[in-house]
Amino acid sequence: MKKTDVLIIGGGVTGLSLASYLSKRDYLILEKDSELGGYCKTEIRGDYVWDYSGHFFHFKNEEIKNYVLENVECDLLKVEKITDIYYNHQIIDFPFQHNIHQLNNVEYCECLEDLKKCKEIDNSTFKSYVKSSLGAAICDKFVIPYNEKLYACNLDELESDSMGRFFPKMISYNELQESKKSKSYNDTFIYPTGGSYEYIKSILKRVDESKIQLNTTILSIDYDTKIATTNSGEKIQFENLVSTISFKNLLKLSNRKFDNLSSNKVAVFNLGFDKGTPIKTHWRYFPGSEIFYRVGFYNNILAHEKMSLYVEIGLSETQLIDESALLMQVLVDLEDSGIIKDGVHELVTHQFLIMNPAYVHITKESKQLYNNWCLDYNKLGIYSIGRYGSWTYCSIEDNIVDAKNLANVLENQK
Repeated sequence: MKKTDVLIIGGGVTGLSLASYLSKRDYLILEKDSELGGYCKTEIRGDYVWDYSGHFFHFKNEEIKNYVLENVECDLLKVEKITDIYYNHQIIDFPFQHNIHQLNNVEYCECLEDLKKCKEIDNSTFKSYVKSSLGAAICDKFVIPYNEKLYACNLDELESDSMGRFFPKMISYNELQESKKSKSYNDTFIYPTGGSYEYIKSILKRVDESKIQLNTTILSIDYDTKIATTNSGEKIQFENLVSTISFKNLLKLSNRKFDNLSSNKVAVFNLGFDKGTPIKTHWRYFPGSEIFYRVGFYNNILAHEKMSLYVEIGLSETQLIDESALLMQVLVDLEDSGIIKDGVHELVTHQFLIMNPAYVHITKESKQLYNNWCLDYNKLGIYSIGRYGSWTYCSIEDNIVDAKNLANVLENQK
């Protein structure tokens, strides 16, 4: 039977970062796919560079930034973010609540009047929180329809702080009058010219690749004996286990209940066209009837001539998908919203991906379930970290910080 100090499930950013910080402990990484990276992968197809949807690092921690970027071998672009919203056949700067002055006078006044009525914050649900913070008009025009498309659920089911610091700062009526440009956590971002997989390659240089098993899926975990069984029938005994896969899937592997965990999935089309576009934005939000909730422009990030898009569609986790029909609707909606023009843009090549889970539904019940699980099993040397492992909403940088902190805990056990 194979034995290891630290068994790491998942070879994405979090799992590889954890291994890269372990110097005193033996480890083994199990990855179900044939390549590493999780959702942080890149496809380069002719003139087009595509990720598994957009992965843009917004560093706050200089140490983590240097750690990740030190071994990147391609050029790094520092980009001043340009984002906007397609609303009622016009373009509004993002975030919506800071730019309602760009609406027509009637809608602008509606938003102002409802904002003035906001007195007391209602933290019961995400929907009640945003309505009591921003007023009904702003929420009904953008915040609620956009996030319902993204999360593919009733926003009353979500915890009020589901998006944490990633939700654009609330604004008061008085602040709005100052007309200052709003700042967000991601006003600038760094992007490698070779795509986001360059981050994985950089981290991987700090990892012993002989301690990685690809095409390996865990079928069951026995917490009592500390033995994991793989799809090949191999049994691996561990002293510590760190899972970076979906918390729901981890619970399945150990026959634990997960009634209170739900999420959406996101269908992604990466599209390469034969011609460019005068549009300058890096990504655009769509709260309307379009099938997609966001469209990103790789060509504007990489300064490429031909238009290269990622198109994201939020779906329930059980919804069936007809790829061909979905692509046809995407192209129709891209044309209706002015991104492509009939007779001008021809689709040269495309890639279709499904991210499942994509955005987890954070509720009081899901937070309690995860926290109670940690209380029970962390003391036994069993951990679940990362965006999906912690069943949370966080940045890639947050995942690396969590991995580093846990590595310090594991290193200090000996």
